[in-house]
Amino acid sequence: MQRDSRQPSGLTLPAELGSECSNSETRAPSTTPATSTSVDASSSSSDASSAAPRRRVEEFYDVQTELLGRGHYATVCRGRCRRTGRAVAIKKIKRFLTDPKRLRAEITALRRVKQHPSIVELIDVFETTREVHLVLELCTGGELFERLAEKGAYSEADCVRHVRDMARAVQYLHECGIVHRDLKPENILLSTPDEHDAVVKVADFGLAKVFVGTNLKTKCGTWGYSAPEMISGSGSVFGYDDKVDSWSLGTILYILLCGYHPFDPEGERSDNEMIASIKACNFEFDDDGWATISEGAKDLVRHLLVLDPDNRFSMKQVLEHPWITGSPSCAALHASELPLSPTIHYELAKYREHTKQKVWLLCV
Repeated sequence: MQRDSRQPSGLTLPAELGSECSNSETRAPSTTPATSTSVDASSSSSDASSAAPRRRVEEFYDVQTELLGRGHYATVCRGRCRRTGRAVAIKKIKRFLTDPKRLRAEITALRRVKQHPSIVELIDVFETTREVHLVLELCTGGELFERLAEKGAYSEADCVRHVRDMARAVQYLHECGIVHRDLKPENILLSTPDEHDAVVKVADFGLAKVFVGTNLKTKCGTWGYSAPEMISGSGSVFGYDDKVDSWSLGTILYILLCGYHPFDPEGERSDNEMIASIKACNFEFDDDGWATISEGAKDLVRHLLVLDPDNRFSMKQVLEHPWITGSPSCAALHASELPLSPTIHYELAKYREHTKQKVWLLCV
């Protein structure tokens, strides 16, 4: 049987991946950025695609009914490889609900960053005329914020470890020419529930974009974590670049440290008030809880939540910051192993519950 070549106009998916379920070939993990020639979505040969046998996800994976997540154009459920027994996450995308360019960009981005330790791995892709199934690494630890809220009072040092992992992952994305554009707590997962073995995993590349030096202009993402230039187009030239991910990381870091949003401390501002505060970069460290937080943590936040993207820290600068490195020459900037506060986990849980009621989509 030949592959059904009927696809929506404008959509040519990258060539299919092999996996341990559909291909006996194994791959060693690699943290070397892939070259653009090996992942270019437009380079797939239509002749090769039409000659390849048609594959169905059900032939290789037991697709289970347990729902792990639901988005605007996709659902994610648990699955298991029929050959190896490996547990996976299967993202089912409805073609008719999806912009073909966005779908192609997501798959291209995931392939370009395949097998980085802090990025959710794309294992396989299956397509029909109606749906596309992405087989992804299963992160059983759930969302980082959820786990920290359950753990109990956590420390600045815990925040350092998690932010370092996030920054390494995003730096790798940028080295591969990818802008994530939707970094937020819901997209920061943990590999396992085990506190000692868990690795931070950056997930959901539905808005990721190959960045080739020309500023991007599409308004997208979740505006509560979006940079001012993405919301209003007020970038240093026109549009925005990969520094929008730095702003998002700064927002996540701020929330980790205090348990509330930098541009809505009381959780009572209207959407318009909050957006105005983001555009003005109007945040403070005045709450009593910040009195015990190190100057190093505050300094890093100040270098990430910067209005001018040209002056905003890159991921390389984040990873070189004394609060992250623990440099002996900057002891005053070091993170403490003591709990941030006795109630920090309650504050984080309260923030998670509050934001579940919010709709912060910036997609247009």
